[in-house]
Amino acid sequence: MISVLSVGAALSALAAIAVAERNPRPPIFMLLKPLTTVLIIAIALQAPDSTYRSWIVAGLVLSLCGDVSLMFEGTAAFIGGLSSFLIAHALFMWAFIADLPNLPVPVWTAVFAVYGLAFAFVLMPRAGALKLPVLVYGLALIGMAVTASTRYVALETSASLLAVIGAGLFLISDSALGVRKFVGGYRGAQALILSTYWTAIGLIAGSCLAPAV
Repeated sequence: MISVLSVGAALSALAAIAVAERNPRPPIFMLLKPLTTVLIIAIALQAPDSTYRSWIVAGLVLSLCGDVSLMFEGTAAFIGGLSSFLIAHALFMWAFIADLPNLPVPVWTAVFAVYGLAFAFVLMPRAGALKLPVLVYGLALIGMAVTASTRYVALETSASLLAVIGAGLFLISDSALGVRKFVGGYRGAQALILSTYWTAIGLIAGSCLAPAV
């Protein structure tokens, strides 16, 4: 069922994406970007209280901190955003596996490792002094995709399916961000980064609400 919060988050996201690549960027973007994530957090909070929901909400709050940091220019802001999202990914990973009786890591998750190696081959030579943070962050992204996949294989529920799709989209979003940051800007970069990011965290938030069947 589509809620008022879901509609509000979608409209806020579309408005933010519409103005994101204007130069100079209008001040309204500084409101719309965090507002969209706040609305997604509110969606997750509609779910019944559970340990899973608590860890997911904590990860979303850290994602909000990352959103705010990345609205500003400079290495310090980038490191701040990277650090916030790194902790967020750790919280998401814990949420995905903490309540599982066993960890049946599917063989097909090797594709995430191959993807990560290929992407590292492209980005690492261009990362300069940020090589180590970028490497650690990349490993966290792959870890989140693997743990979400493990949850889906273990539970095979609609909720766990939303989580694994969300984790995959998060990987795409941050890959697009990495290309823009270290390889060079490209047309439609912000639209791609933001649309996949908000869809990703929206699905992860939705995994708190989806029926466990």
